[in-house]
Amino acid sequence: MAASAYSDHPELCVKDNFKQSNFKRRIQVQCDLLKEDQCSAFTAISHSDKAIILSFRGSEEDEVTMEVVDAITVLPVTEFSGKAKVNQYFYDAFNDLWNAGIKNDFLSLKNANPGYELWVTGHSLGAAMASLAATTLVTTKIFPADKIKLVTFGQPRVGDKTYAELIDSIIPYAYRVIHKNDLVANIPPQFLYGYHHHKSEVWYNNDMTKGQPYLECDEDESKKCSDSVIDLSIPDHSMYYNVTGSFASNGCKGWNVFTQ
Repeated sequence: MAASAYSDHPELCVKDNFKQSNFKRRIQVQCDLLKEDQCSAFTAISHSDKAIILSFRGSEEDEVTMEVVDAITVLPVTEFSGKAKVNQYFYDAFNDLWNAGIKNDFLSLKNANPGYELWVTGHSLGAAMASLAATTLVTTKIFPADKIKLVTFGQPRVGDKTYAELIDSIIPYAYRVIHKNDLVANIPPQFLYGYHHHKSEVWYNNDMTKGQPYLECDEDESKKCSDSVIDLSIPDHSMYYNVTGSFASNGCKGWNVFTQ
């Protein structure tokens, strides 16, 4: 679902991969007034899994460089009732989408389907926004933490150590999947304004094809996972489980090799 957020028609992927599903809506906003970057997210529901889906789109290829610049030059801001500092660019992008209709669409699905889980996901910038979405939902008591599954791909560092500790303490099911030497997973750097990854990390130090091993590190900034390498790579950021976001343009039939 993280990859399908790159498509102009993610409803095709939702239909392809869930037996009983409904697509709510895709929302797109201008998330950077100066560079006209576009941010996007969608909501859907899988009745067969009894899960609401909230997926945030990542960076387009020509946006990545500028977002790296933003991430390392924009000062973090204090949010979540003063309990954490987060990157302002990521936080503003999330709020723009949240207030443009994602929040209302989510609430509509939640109220119509009591007891369902919530799956929150995204890749790259979308991963940062997914992390902020899950944190917002729990800290504002909109949705119970024990029913949230947060799984992101190529997530940059979103906030400081207090933000990492906040997520660690309130969201039991939170996983950051990292492909090998993914550059974006290493920005902003830790030495800059105290940025810090939250747990848990799932690190594939390989091409992520079917059957390849992974290492799970259930601590913040573990030196046993991706922090153990310094040879960073942009190609590793764009390719997860042997697919790119562009593959979802015409639907997602057969996309999940683990169910074949």
